[in-house]
Amino acid sequence: MKKNIYALIDCDNFYVSCERIFRPDLKNKPVAVLSNNDGCIISRSNEVKALGIQMGTPYFKIPELIKEHNIQIFSSNYSLYADISNRINKILEQYTPNIEIYSIDEAFITLSIPKDKCTQYCKEIREKILQGIGVPVTIGIAYTKTLTKVASKIAKKQKGYKGVLSLLDTENNDKYLDIVEVEDIWGVGRQYSKWLHSMGIHTAKDLKYSDRNKIRSKMTVQGYRTVLELNNVECISLDQIPSIKKNICSSKAFGKRTKSLEEIKKSLAIDVARAAEKLRKQNCVTGIISVFLTTDPFKPNLYSKSVAIKLPFPVSDTATLTKFAIQVLKKIFIKSFEYKKTGVFLTDIRPIDNVQLDLINPYFIPHHEKTDKIMRAIDGINREWGRDTVRSASIGIDNELKMRQERKSPRYTTKWDELLVAKV
Repeated sequence: MKKNIYALIDCDNFYVSCERIFRPDLKNKPVAVLSNNDGCIISRSNEVKALGIQMGTPYFKIPELIKEHNIQIFSSNYSLYADISNRINKILEQYTPNIEIYSIDEAFITLSIPKDKCTQYCKEIREKILQGIGVPVTIGIAYTKTLTKVASKIAKKQKGYKGVLSLLDTENNDKYLDIVEVEDIWGVGRQYSKWLHSMGIHTAKDLKYSDRNKIRSKMTVQGYRTVLELNNVECISLDQIPSIKKNICSSKAFGKRTKSLEEIKKSLAIDVARAAEKLRKQNCVTGIISVFLTTDPFKPNLYSKSVAIKLPFPVSDTATLTKFAIQVLKKIFIKSFEYKKTGVFLTDIRPIDNVQLDLINPYFIPHHEKTDKIMRAIDGINREWGRDTVRSASIGIDNELKMRQERKSPRYTTKWDELLVAKV
């Protein structure tokens, strides 16, 4: 039986690489990108990694290092990163129809060419992405998705592979597996890695030859599959059709603390709009909505409250969800507190085609048919002209609690008035 050949395309320091596309002067310079509200380091150039700055380091803790090494700091620019990611995926479609978008900076593909040509083929893909987009990528090739992750991790650290490493020569794989720590294996979490170390299993090679029954008893079937995949037994196939999310959460911390119910209502309305967009994108409706509200966890007298309500009928339109969300917010809001974060959580999610008709509540079908047309029209306009071109009145014009993004670069590819200007 012919084996599938997988390749993992993994963008290098993706957010940093996106910023460097439009700032070539930052090549080989230390660059870092911050999380929401300019909180922590979430993307680091190799130069920043060499300084010992860890992922998740709070921005406010390293001002001396930033100044000493002239580290260029950027706020997160998610619309730019998402667009660059889409452009990379379009290039991948030129090489194979079989693509699984795993994350914003990773994609799995299958290769239908002889194995001795795979490395050169992937080098061509890498060069095409680098020339066409400007983002360097690392590509791991193997007979299983878990091993492509191993190959990619090694190729990132060892420059001699020039961004592409194949593990298709199965007889010599152990030398690669022996240099990958068990906690760096795809699917092995922090708690499981502690247990594995206690069992004398420290590397991917150790895990490959471990007692499979013992692994399964502790790490369930997922751990068992990981061991099989390390042995070139395919257990995790390509997922070309994204699975329906069983729950959707949308939340962001405020740019400042606030006691204002009106300000919080606007922020919550934005969260509801984002969650509803995701819901409609997968052609689903929700039956339960939860709203949470919390004060600053780093301040005394923490208050955190979450309440869920069952909707009278499953919906996906923003207006209905916003109405119920604000009703819940009013129940959990207490005037005396200063709040730092709110958000919405949608559960009981199902495809619209699978909704059970309700004789007691026949209002659902005509309501959905009417609002669905409106929502699809709004979603289309916002995709074409930019998010919130058409928005709910609850969001308002100004968001007083918007995220702090003091170092955000222009949205070069998605906003007309922020296009890069060429000067002669």
